[in-house]
Amino acid sequence: MQPAEPTDPANLRRAFRDALGSFATGVTIATTLAEDDTPVGVTASSFNSVSLDPPLVLWSLAKSAQSREAFTKSGHFAVHVLAASQQDLSDRFARSGADKFAGLDWEAGELGSPLFADFAARFECRTRHEYEGGDHVILVGEVVAFEAHDVPPLLFHAGAYARRRFQARDAAQDILNEVIAVEHALEKVARGDLPSGREEEMRALMRRIVDLSN
Repeated sequence: MQPAEPTDPANLRRAFRDALGSFATGVTIATTLAEDDTPVGVTASSFNSVSLDPPLVLWSLAKSAQSREAFTKSGHFAVHVLAASQQDLSDRFARSGADKFAGLDWEAGELGSPLFADFAARFECRTRHEYEGGDHVILVGEVVAFEAHDVPPLLFHAGAYARRRFQARDAAQDILNEVIAVEHALEKVARGDLPSGREEEMRALMRRIVDLSN
């Protein structure tokens, strides 16, 4: 297959982002404290491991993010790898401008970063390096404490939570199976092969055809 010809910059950026979305990732919330000790957090899917010795991880933050100053000045952060049941929490911290911590229970970690009690995994980090990454900054942290739970993680793929995509795919497959069943039943009617006593089943199939067409 030949690579797509470049189009206008906006379309090219969108196509590049869609291509990157083919890579499924986990979902994390990174937290730290602002200079006035206000808790700060943001949803991120750019988390990755770097090294086992010393234990290093990284994630990236948009330069336009309101929380950028807090993360780059605090000297520490915590990364929470979210469980599959924490989609609402992910959505909350993906929004900007709101008081994301309102009504949430948290405690200060070893370095001061806000910690949540529920997670698939959690890493408390001291910031070791900060790198330029185009329209993002890349933060590398040395892990000073971590913990993990044996629970399914929250996954993100092609611009949506993976579980939601799979549910939609399964629903579409169910409808397709029903359409095939209706088609086979209609073929039997056309051939005069419908067994006696199946009239009610046939009426139910016809009602389903009407439902699927709406």
